[in-house]
Amino acid sequence: MKIQKNCELWEYRSNWGNLGQLNLGDKLNYLCLLAHLAPSSHNTQPWRFFIDEANKIISVYLDREFVLSASDIDGRQAVVSIGCAVENLICGAKYLGMEPTIKLLTSDKKKVKPFVENEPKITPLLEIKFTEVKPYLKLEKIVKAIFNRKVIRAEYDPQKPVPDEVIDLLKKTTDEKMTKLHLITDSLRRLGIAELQSQADAFVINSPKFSKELGQWFLPNDTANFVGMPGISFGLPDDQALRMHNGLLEKTALQPEDGLKFALAGKIGLEKSPLIGIITTKNDDIKNWLLAGRSFEKIFLTLTDNDIQVAVHAGIIEVPLIKRIFSATLGTTRHITVLFRAGYVKKEEDKNRPHSPRLPLAAVILSDKS
Repeated sequence: MKIQKNCELWEYRSNWGNLGQLNLGDKLNYLCLLAHLAPSSHNTQPWRFFIDEANKIISVYLDREFVLSASDIDGRQAVVSIGCAVENLICGAKYLGMEPTIKLLTSDKKKVKPFVENEPKITPLLEIKFTEVKPYLKLEKIVKAIFNRKVIRAEYDPQKPVPDEVIDLLKKTTDEKMTKLHLITDSLRRLGIAELQSQADAFVINSPKFSKELGQWFLPNDTANFVGMPGISFGLPDDQALRMHNGLLEKTALQPEDGLKFALAGKIGLEKSPLIGIITTKNDDIKNWLLAGRSFEKIFLTLTDNDIQVAVHAGIIEVPLIKRIFSATLGTTRHITVLFRAGYVKKEEDKNRPHSPRLPLAAVILSDKS
């Protein structure tokens, strides 16, 4: 398969040679690369990094222009995405023999909301300082999983459950205090969650504000964009992906069957998945959002390492009324922050869908802190 220019970063694993021989500057750049390959809401890639080689520090920022103004009004999903990036970075650092110390730089939730004029565009979130230690080589397979990881929005085989030994690994990814993992395997509760997802997706499709924003990030399959979601990542052929993109942007009328297929896809995906995972947090704040992202990426990489596919469903989380109903259904007063499904694809060819596009690494590494 030919690698498109906007997906080339996924191939960098074969270009670095012996990682242990890299100098400090190259190691810090490599850690930013690992972070940059994390999943993000609508593939917005809202993270930015500043490398202070002299002090062995990587500072992590949120670019508020990449926070979704309609569907992520609090910046929650953007910060969760950055938590995923941070987990990749931390995992890579430990593998390379660089012990991280993390410092949270802000708890002001106003600073992570979507960008508006006359406010700072870039928000400092974290500072990560490294000290040299012995490399933790057992993490090699997880670092490799970073390059293999991709969201597969396809139908999973409901008759093929996630093995118990993998479930046990997943249960170790949260601390059960700040973050807690809820695993759903019974069909009745899966059906209930799927119905809520269907309602959330229908709300998005029928809301001009939400649907137009989705259309800006839902792209034709031949896109040269470095951000966003090509239709092929949803399993759509070229003509349907283009039609959906134009319809959401109101360039052409959205065909009823396209909107119906979109709303049903999430519902069917959740119904048929043998495992649904929900991450809840103790508090609904920046610190907890980052921790939820880190926990989710640990889960994602663990599942990838075991050849199990993952898809994320954020609609339930960010449509307030449906989120409240979902919380009551789950029987928790904790804050639902991440919802995903996992399983083995029903059609083997779905595993061959391409990775999502990525900005060039230079585009996410800042030249100065200002």
